[in-house]
Parts: sequence; C-alpha cells; structure tokens
Amino acid sequence: MSTRESAAPGTEEEGASPPATLLDAAFRVFAVRGYRATRLQDVAAEAGMTKGAIYYHFEGKEELLRRAVEHRHRAIFEEVEEELGELQAPAAVRIRHALRRLWQHVLEPGWGHAFRLMFGEVGVGFPALFRMWVEEGPVQGWSLVRDLIEEGVRNGEFRPGVDAEVTARMAVSGLMLQAALQAHSGLERVAPCDRDRIFDSAVDLVLHGVAVTHVHRPGA
Repeated sequence: MSTRESAAPGTEEEGASPPATLLDAAFRVFAVRGYRATRLQDVAAEAGMTKGAIYYHFEGKEELLRRAVEHRHRAIFEEVEEELGELQAPAAVRIRHALRRLWQHVLEPGWGHAFRLMFGEVGVGFPALFRMWVEEGPVQGWSLVRDLIEEGVRNGEFRPGVDAEVTARMAVSGLMLQAALQAHSGLERVAPCDRDRIFDSAVDLVLHGVAVTHVHRPGA
C-alpha cells in the first residue's frame, strides 16, 4: 500500500491538495540548498510537517520542486493580473505597473537563489524542470507585457508595426538579468547603480520605443 493510500484520516497527511505552507517551504529550501543537496526531511522541518506528509502529496523530489515553482509563479502572476484588472489607465501606465511588480519580485533574495538553481544545477541536469520554470516564469512575463503592448497598439497609444513579442522579451529579460547581476551577483559593489534608476530608465526606453511620437525609419 502506498504512503498516499495509507495516510490516516484526520492527520496532517490528509487532503488532496498540498498546503501552501509546504510548497512555500519547498521553494525556499530548494533555492538555498540546491536540488541534489535538499532532503525531503529538510523541507518537512521547514514547513513544520512530517516527511510522510510530503510523500502523501508528492511522488518525490522532482514533483515537489515542480509543484513548488508552479505555485510560486501562479501566486505572483495572479496578483499582478488582478491589479491590472483594477487599474483603469493607459497601456503605458499598465505596462510600467506590471514591470514594476515583476522587478520587485526578481529583486527578492529568494529569487536570486532560484535563478542560480535553475540556470545551474537544474538547467544542466534536469532539462524538463528547467523548461517548466521558463514556461511558468519568463514566458508568462513576456506574454503579459506583450498583450499590454498589443492593447496599446489597438487603441492608438503605440505606433502600428511594433514588434510586441520582441519588445516584451527584451523588457522582461533585461530586468531579470539586471536583477541577477546587480542584486544577486555582487555587481552593485563593483559598478553601483541605483535600482530605481535602472528600472525607470529601462522602462522609459521601452515606452519611448513603442510610442507613436517615435518616428521609425526603415533601415535606420
């Protein structure tokens, strides 16, 4: 009989969906310790649960990490999309708000650990997990900003012919890389630059590039 089948009713193992506290704890432990070095008992201790609780909800470490990443990204993007739904403003304002929220997220200490984990150990040894992280994180960010740019083109705020896909990719990925370098790799000590300055100037460049006042000259 499997651990899932043998869980006693009324215990912490009971329930079909893993609790958010467990997924949050797993994300923190994996990000700091790395994938191979993380033991399930470490996650259980961080979450204040037993190891059996983890095996009730997950087949093993790989599924636990996948679900933890999905949970983390879902919470972030649902929050941003809810805020955008309540923000009745021009597309440029909505883009700045969305990028600001994503910028705040990638500046968090835990994101730096996760970034190194995904582009290091997971990216090399677990390509399916890495692809899932990309699809759930960066690609969602690109899609969110791309849709806002296309909205601005439709309502005449941005110039026709804007490549919304590439513009969104450059905006989101550029901010991610700056966060990885400045906040999480020690570049601030080598080449200091105010974080608000980085964000505001980068977004200004993006919005200037798509604005109707920007004259596009083919071949320029």
